Amino acid sequence: MQGSVKAHLDFFLAALSKQHQIGGIVPSQRFLINKMIEPIPPTYRGRIIELGAGTGALTLRLAARCPEAEILACEIDPVLARDGKESLLRAGHNGRVQLLPIAAENLFERLKSNGEGKVDFVISGIPIACLGRKEVNALLDSIWGALREGGMYIQFQHSLIDRKRIQARFADLRIAPVLLNFPPAVVYYARK
Repeated sequence: MQGSVKAHLDFFLAALSKQHQIGGIVPSQRFLINKMIEPIPPTYRGRIIELGAGTGALTLRLAARCPEAEILACEIDPVLARDGKESLLRAGHNGRVQLLPIAAENLFERLKSNGEGKVDFVISGIPIACLGRKEVNALLDSIWGALREGGMYIQFQHSLIDRKRIQARFADLRIAPVLLNFPPAVVYYARK
């Protein structure tokens, strides 16, 4: 089966069986991806963290847009992480782009224990509306802790349910609708 068709099927099957982890039934489309990576300058050379990379659709587009950035992505679902790694390998992004098959909290713990510095951008596709309050609060605290002052947290959702939780930590919050995505989505741009 061709790579992208298989990845879409794997995503759909994961969405059916693990809706609390996946949140959608298809990978993000280009309209949403473009809106999410829009604030990141194409000349950016630092590290970008991506949470909930799925099959790597955003990861690939981000790597192409920012050819000198280092991208560290994670995906909790092992099948989707494998599909994402295969896509990155086929695209030739095997050095400066990493996709780890781990949960976001494990990624943040790993960065902290390695003494790695803070970043300017954290992009998330984690369906935080599907998580419990304690999990969302812990995730938002980890994101806040990983960002430099002035850094940006970019999150997409299919609802505005968690707007107040995000705004409680990130007072500088802007929301952009993406109506051409299926299903329609909103992107939160939250600056530290």
